[in-house]
Amino acid sequence: MTSPSPIRVLLIGTSFGGAVHAPGFASDSAFKLAGVASGHEENARRVADAHGIPYATADWKKMLDEVEADLVAIASPVDLHYPMARAALERQCHVLLEKPFALNAAQARELAALAKAHDLVAVVNHEFRHKPGRAALARWISEGKLGRVEHLVMRTRLPGWARDPGRRLTWLTEKERGGGFLGALGSHDVDQLTLYAGPVRRVFARLGHLAPTAPGVSAAHLAITAEDGYTLFLEFKSGATGVIDTFGGARQRSETIEAFGSDDAFVVMEGDRIGRPALQGAVEEVPIPDDLKLKPTPESALLAPFKVKVAMLREAIHGGNPSAASPTFTEALEVQKVLDAARKSDQTGLWVAIEEEREAPAPKARKAASRAPRRSSVG
Repeated sequence: MTSPSPIRVLLIGTSFGGAVHAPGFASDSAFKLAGVASGHEENARRVADAHGIPYATADWKKMLDEVEADLVAIASPVDLHYPMARAALERQCHVLLEKPFALNAAQARELAALAKAHDLVAVVNHEFRHKPGRAALARWISEGKLGRVEHLVMRTRLPGWARDPGRRLTWLTEKERGGGFLGALGSHDVDQLTLYAGPVRRVFARLGHLAPTAPGVSAAHLAITAEDGYTLFLEFKSGATGVIDTFGGARQRSETIEAFGSDDAFVVMEGDRIGRPALQGAVEEVPIPDDLKLKPTPESALLAPFKVKVAMLREAIHGGNPSAASPTFTEALEVQKVLDAARKSDQTGLWVAIEEEREAPAPKARKAASRAPRRSSVG
């Protein structure tokens, strides 16, 4: 049997894209990095040189027009997600998109419909799902070990802009560009808890803005418009409840997920370990199943779970089964709707119900300034 041709990848974005996406795809022989684009051409050339990529540019639109590809991986600021993903889908390319999905649910809904209409693999990169402790809990819930899931609590503490003077002030500090901790981290949190408990019915939220009000911060910190903390109260359609609490004013980073069921309870620690609650606040660790363990990647901690996502993309594209890689755009739309509702709740001080999806006609693709569909090399 003839091996399928390599999946040709175009990478847009060289920060997280250069540190994780590029080495992740380069580590799998099923993929071939064909081009890289960055807002700064020198960054594109740096990543291209590091991974033997033949094409580097500061113009992502030009790259999509000039370079034959099967998959476009997008690791750009959030305000560029919609135009970049739409352009890729209209060129009949599969898409891997960094989180959060989009600026709002309207953009996410349109992209999900377009990917479905073209039968393309379209995935949002919630790679935190694949951390061993998190993945073990997901498996055990699906196997019924907890019985009925009743309550979930996710607690994250980290030194944000107000506590870490060395933390770069990038577009992530700008609310209007889709910056802020709710999108950057909260999207992962909501994705994880919905994986455990199912769809959210309604949410109550408060967003925190610590950096602009902290004593002794710089003028640049005073100008930060994005949130650096959030607390979400969730009611799931299943009847379960949940709390997500992230505070960016800590001195060190820590993370726990507590899952309480009718038959058992577990605690996930730092994403990588899992155990059962014991007396006096102790946790008795439970072994991770061997097939969920990840080979450490000391060069970048998130490269290890990202490689799981890369393997899913390989199976989905070569197998012609878009749903084999997750979360799909359709699934990720539900996360985006919760984020939108959380922002609305913070503004109104009210619980906000999550809007139910209705079947809508697929959007008409705009005329793309490119050649005909380019997926024939992947079989």
